[in-house]
Amino acid sequence: MSSAYSLVDLPRAFRSPGRVWFGAHASERLGEWLQELGLRPGRALLVTDAVVDRLRLAAGIDAGLAAAGFDVHRFAEIPGEPSIEVADHAAALARRIAPALVVGVGGGSVLDVAKLAGALARNPGGVRDYTHVATPRQRFAEAAVPTILVPTTAGTGAEASQNAVVTVGDRKAFANGHPQLLPTGVILDPLLTYSLPPPVTAHTGLDALSHCMEGTLSTNATALTDLVAAQGIGLILGALRRAYASAGSESPDPLSRAHMVLGAYMGGLTLNAGMVLGHSIAYTLANRLHLPHGLSCAIALPYTLAYNRGAAQDRLAGMARAAGVDGQDIVACVERLCRDVGIPDSVRALGLERDRLPHLVDECLDQYPRPNNPRPLDRESLRSLYAAMWEGRPAHEWR
Repeated sequence: MSSAYSLVDLPRAFRSPGRVWFGAHASERLGEWLQELGLRPGRALLVTDAVVDRLRLAAGIDAGLAAAGFDVHRFAEIPGEPSIEVADHAAALARRIAPALVVGVGGGSVLDVAKLAGALARNPGGVRDYTHVATPRQRFAEAAVPTILVPTTAGTGAEASQNAVVTVGDRKAFANGHPQLLPTGVILDPLLTYSLPPPVTAHTGLDALSHCMEGTLSTNATALTDLVAAQGIGLILGALRRAYASAGSESPDPLSRAHMVLGAYMGGLTLNAGMVLGHSIAYTLANRLHLPHGLSCAIALPYTLAYNRGAAQDRLAGMARAAGVDGQDIVACVERLCRDVGIPDSVRALGLERDRLPHLVDECLDQYPRPNNPRPLDRESLRSLYAAMWEGRPAHEWR
């Protein structure tokens, strides 16, 4: 993939979790990993949600903590995407019990709350103070409580990113670029994703692909984010259809699930280069239609690639090589993947009225401007792009 940066520029950081343990049944060996980290027994805050508890996905982690001598305190009050109040409640519990360890088991919402609880246990203020809605925004001065994250979906990449997202009213607030939100360790156990139904498999998988592709387009990309993004693109393009086809069956495809977990982690690492137009579009759609984050990202992704085609042809060509479709139109390839895993072909089909499109364009520019997008965002082009998404015109034909 050709470079969008110079290796003799000012230094850029590539940040990642301290440890990663990967493989089937990895979550059952938590005791070993705790010994490796040299953590002494004490109180542990275990963050989950109702779905994780119902499916007993944290049972092995819970047992491992108890066997290692930890006194486990649970927080599972996370209904869907977490509000700032929910995150503050988790942080308050962390401050009250002063844990030696925080463990998050679940999807991106659970992992974000676990990260925030671990950081705020040792730092003053509330969640809002560390998000973009605060003026001035605070930075974490102290290191977080040692935190281990265990994803049960393959998409958000929250286990690998220095970001967290909460909702404030009907809008999202971002705690972005905080190295203290990176976990001490990550356990990637593909067995924990076997219960994902087909729609969630598709939405989270395309969220992960968006992270890899948008991070590649970002003007803040580095040689290292490009490296992991290319690997993630190849894994996800090769595995998502199979994972989706076998989702919800009695015989999930083990290799495709393993590849999706790895691809999602690599997308999380790429997230640290910053997302571009696609996530801005996704937020405007989700704010109006209350869509799952991965679904809104999936709708936006091919149009984002098309919007940036002229400004980043070499980057799109590199994505095609990474996906194993060298010489083909990567925009059309992503569109086919979206259709194959059940993504709607138009925003109109989701119930959005056409007369609301100008408001979405305004919000995209005003609230989510993305200066790191390779092609500057301009109002007229975005109006045309949103109209194409609403009508369902193929993204690869948009200019």
